[in-house]
Amino acid sequence: MKKIFAIMACCAAATTMYASDVTESSYDVLNAPMETPSSASVPASSAAGATEDWKSQLAKMVKVSGYLQAGYNYNSLGSGSSSFQAKRLRLILDGQVCKNGSVRVQIEAFNGIAGSTNGNGQKNIQVMDAFFTYKFNPAFQVRVGQFYTPLGYENYDISPATLETVDFSNICYRMACRNAIGYDFVDYGRDLGIMLMGDLLPSAEGFNYLSYNFAVTNGQLPCKDDNNKSKDIIAALTVRPLKYFNVKAAYNYGEYQTNKDLENEEGEEIPGKYCPMHRFVGGFWYNNPTGLDVRAEYGYLRGKKEGISLAHETGFYALAGYHFGKFLPVVRYDMYHDSLNKLSLNNYDRVLLGCTWEPFGNLKVQLNYMLSMYGKDVREASNNGKSTSSQLQLMGLFKF
Repeated sequence: MKKIFAIMACCAAATTMYASDVTESSYDVLNAPMETPSSASVPASSAAGATEDWKSQLAKMVKVSGYLQAGYNYNSLGSGSSSFQAKRLRLILDGQVCKNGSVRVQIEAFNGIAGSTNGNGQKNIQVMDAFFTYKFNPAFQVRVGQFYTPLGYENYDISPATLETVDFSNICYRMACRNAIGYDFVDYGRDLGIMLMGDLLPSAEGFNYLSYNFAVTNGQLPCKDDNNKSKDIIAALTVRPLKYFNVKAAYNYGEYQTNKDLENEEGEEIPGKYCPMHRFVGGFWYNNPTGLDVRAEYGYLRGKKEGISLAHETGFYALAGYHFGKFLPVVRYDMYHDSLNKLSLNNYDRVLLGCTWEPFGNLKVQLNYMLSMYGKDVREASNNGKSTSSQLQLMGLFKF
């Protein structure tokens, strides 16, 4: 135990290293000059050996990284709001358990999920990720624990640290990061279970033509045991015909418990357990890091039991941007339709104009303007008769 605390202390004093979803620093601590005795008193071979031993010890230590996202948000929706915002604060720990096995823990310190804030309405801490991954080879890896599910690009292949805009689309928030039957709030797209994954058919240009994911999970809130005996199945396939272009499709089936009182057409009560739901997200992505960035996804979810419709939602977005050096201007069209809750503000068409400025690897500043448009019934019932609402975000994301 003393040895573990000693290693952790050395880690904190020596360096902060970066996780895979956070851009690495240009300064490599492993190549930093070492203080060694003079060559007059210690042979060169001994000094070199000591340096290699030190590098080996650093490689075994826990790597600490993360990011803070904060700024200003204005929204005209309803009576309107204007506030400085602490949007995200992530702490990421990566550790090597064995040669091919690693652990990741990710904590969100500004968790604002409905019902999870404290008595004063303040955001609190949430465990996002806590998983172990064993890599047999690039074609076959196993992950167990609480992890992000492979339902769509935005929930699996992109993080807030790499997203072109401040917020994700509703394909991510309401389909991948929410259970429309079991609960109606964001769960960060995490679940407890096991996932098989791998990259196949390597190309001469350094990418793989095919990647796959297959997961069996609880289908319940993260950090919580399952509330029924059924398990979710999630399968995803990504095909890359070209270096910067890929096509992805993901499907999820699960059975969930609803708190709603269900009755069929004959007025008979239907048990609210094991209600089936299907989710599908598919799209394409072309992203040249020095040029064009174009991505689009379509998604739907359907839930029905004994003829009773429990969920029926459809979404689509298309994003286009271009990398001009340190700048990335973007435009995004985003639509969402909830057929069962027709008066909800989640029924909208939205246009986003934005620009990201990344002066160096550990900082990006994003300015986003969004205009949301609502149908007649929605605006009369939920937006004080207004046909539109606007939102302005100015956020900085600071990586460490």
